[in-house]
Parts: sequence; C-alpha cells; structure tokens
Amino acid sequence: MFGTEWTGDEPCRDLMTEFSIFPEKSGWRARLAHDLLVKHHPEYNRQPRKPYQHSFEFTGNEWMAAVMIVKKHNEQQMPGLTRFNEVRSRIIHLAEAGLLITAIREKAGGDPTPIPRRWWNSERIRDRFDLCQLRPDDPYNLGIGSDPFQWIFVTRESLMSCAPGGLAEGEQAAKPAATVLAAALPGEEPAKAPRRLAEAKIEPAFRHWREQQPDGYIPTEHEDIAHMKQLGVGRDKVRQLRKRFPTRGRGEKKSG
Repeated sequence: MFGTEWTGDEPCRDLMTEFSIFPEKSGWRARLAHDLLVKHHPEYNRQPRKPYQHSFEFTGNEWMAAVMIVKKHNEQQMPGLTRFNEVRSRIIHLAEAGLLITAIREKAGGDPTPIPRRWWNSERIRDRFDLCQLRPDDPYNLGIGSDPFQWIFVTRESLMSCAPGGLAEGEQAAKPAATVLAAALPGEEPAKAPRRLAEAKIEPAFRHWREQQPDGYIPTEHEDIAHMKQLGVGRDKVRQLRKRFPTRGRGEKKSG
C-alpha cells in the first residue's frame, strides 16, 4: 500500500499525551516533563530525578520546552500511525469480505481453524492487532491475550492476491489495491469491472482457490462468488463450477 514509505515500525509507534500550558509540580506529567528536559535540553542543567522524587519546579520556559517536545514527537509519529491505521482497516475490510482468508490456531499448536467472515464485521476488534490473537468462544472480547485466546493467521495465497506486487514470478497477477478495497466495502463498486479470465483458465483458477483453503474447509456459495468476481467470472458460471466440486450447506463446516 505504501511502498518505500512503510518503515516497519508503524505498529510500535505511539502518541504522547499532550501537556496543558500551565506547569504542574507533581504527578506523571511533571515527572515526564522533567525527564524530557533532562534528555533533550541539557542547557537547563536539570539533574536526573532521584528515587521517590515526587515534586518538581519548572520555569515557564522549561515547561513550554517540554510541551513542544511532546508536540514535535506527536507530529513525527502521526504519519506512521496513519499508515498503520489504514493497513489495519484494509485487513479488516478484506477479511470481512472473504478476500483475505484468516484462521486461528491454539497457542500450543495444532491445525488452523478458519475464521468466519462475520467475526471481522465489528467495531470491537481493533485489539486483535496488539497481540494478533482472537478468542473463539467470545470473538468480540475486548481482551488482548490469555489462555482462551488463539493465534491469528492468514493464508499466503489470499494475502498475495490482496497485496500489489506481492506475487512470485509465474503466479496470477494481483489487482490494484484500490480495486480490491472497493470490492471489499459494502455499497461501493470498483471504478472499472475486472477483465474476465480466458475460458480455459476459469476452472483451474477455481480449483486453485479451493485447494488453498485450510484442510477440511469448503467455502460457501457466497465466498466462491465473491472470489471469482475478482477474476471477472459471473455468478452463473460459478454455480456451474460448484457442481464439479464439494459443496456444503450455509453455516455447515465439512471436515476433510
């Protein structure tokens, strides 16, 4: 999505709580202001705080210098935080649309279990990006990790299909990210319909889609149609293809 602008440390960035314009003598803001001045403004000749020191004195200039340190830090961090938020939103939209195939696995090990698309349709799931975990018996839990939580994975194939330039030589070319996102967002249409695959390539593409699913998982008709729509294949053709492959009832998971 961002090419060389992506630094890799975006998920680790954080904003500092801004100070008021009035100096404080105690509390966490006073301690932080003192530490920032010691680190960034040696000209004030402030000494590292002593253990259990709770009271501090600031001149107006010193306090405003601390205010500006925080302000400058937040301005520097904001572009990276914005990039991370956009990537996080893109992942959620693609997973909810069934374009990014996700699964969970117990921390100790075992086979991955597909995550239902509906588990990504929520405003309560941002915490999943802190420790990359999900609680299957309570998928919208606001916690970020404990014994009931499991690791979240994505399939390589679906990730590559959603990542421009992420395919190896010889693999199917990916669509532009903007087109994929437009397909994932309800109520929005891509600016241009995807070009339809050649007839001889449609069934192999459908077979590849089915073979990349976690063991035992059979996509629903809606998932098959949504995937093949990216390749320009219509609903009627997908229904014909499904007659040649295993199918399952809505909400029913067939084991392999």
